[in-house]
Amino acid sequence: MAVKGSLTFCLDESMGRPLADILCRLRAPCAPNIFDMRALGFAGASDETWLAALPRQGVNAVVTMDSRILNASIRRDVWRNAGLTLFVMDRKWGNLSLFEQGRRLIWWWPSITDVAAAGSQGAAWSVSATLAPSGLQRVFEE
Repeated sequence: MAVKGSLTFCLDESMGRPLADILCRLRAPCAPNIFDMRALGFAGASDETWLAALPRQGVNAVVTMDSRILNASIRRDVWRNAGLTLFVMDRKWGNLSLFEQGRRLIWWWPSITDVAAAGSQGAAWSVSATLAPSGLQRVFEE
């Protein structure tokens, strides 16, 4: 279970469970608390359900390939009220093999954790599949 008061990430179902496992096994720097939706009890749950509930479980940030969270006003409102930091992988991530997604996510991880640790709750960041990790772009901010 997530540890309240510490930097805690959740990879949503669009990212797949194996990527959370990879990050945990490698003990990704700066973020020892990495979970997937199934581990937190939200497998198959609607976006509105898990967006509202994750902060109560101590989660600060979500990594997703589902940009629809930012496009639908109801999801966006729930996310903004929850204060979660979102890292939205751009569409090109979906064209990569699982191995390549894992490799690039590990490459990006220090930048992602730095932004999350800076306390940017309520912001959303685009994570490029092709740019260098310094290329995080804020796409939405409270």
